[in-house]
Amino acid sequence: METECLKIKSHKKGIDSRKFLIFWLRFVQYGSKTTWHYMEKNDFDDKSIEKFKQLEQSLAAFRKVLRFGRFIDSLHTALRTVNHSDKTIRFCVTFSKIAHSLYLFCDHFLWLSRNNLIQINASSWGQVSNKYWLLSIVLNLVRDAIELNNLFKAILKKKILNTLNRKVAPKDVFTGEAVQFVRSHKDLLIDTVKNSCDLMLPLTNLGFIRLSPGTIGVVGMISSVLSLYTLLDQKAKLPYT
Repeated sequence: METECLKIKSHKKGIDSRKFLIFWLRFVQYGSKTTWHYMEKNDFDDKSIEKFKQLEQSLAAFRKVLRFGRFIDSLHTALRTVNHSDKTIRFCVTFSKIAHSLYLFCDHFLWLSRNNLIQINASSWGQVSNKYWLLSIVLNLVRDAIELNNLFKAILKKKILNTLNRKVAPKDVFTGEAVQFVRSHKDLLIDTVKNSCDLMLPLTNLGFIRLSPGTIGVVGMISSVLSLYTLLDQKAKLPYT
């Protein structure tokens, strides 16, 4: 009965309960990674450290189960933007969704392999999976960068004209505008920060950069919190993400 009520409430608020659960588990998973790394650095007992490592692995495996089959949803989402009038959305978002779908597809096979249901070269599939994940995030960041650039250009042009017409000091104009910009475009700013955090994960997995498990845990937690926030506040979610 309680579960049914929860579903009804989530539906009324427009919250995808499965996505909410996945991001919540993701937050706890990366929190566990941060915790065991901190404990290792501070010489906690091995038994406690192992418990947090097992918790991290269990949550990661459970998230894979919840995401199983989602590559189809991601591929279907790409169809919504394939003919979009905005070139940035048509190219970046569509190909990002396709890349994300392929990442999930590879991830499904890795999960099946880890559970001894099929036999594949897990190392090779893992590399391919991370490359698709990286491509998806990079395309999202390209979209964020283009939209930020367009907004800054429009704001700069507008404020230069206002400064010339009203003879207002430039610093006074831009101080007020900065606050207004954050309020009006929080969806774009949140998406940029989230994607920047997510970028660190496949880059580390592929060996392009070296980050400690603790740092990975922190950026994963930040990304998860922002994802949860966009589910709770639809105004904070960028369209077509």
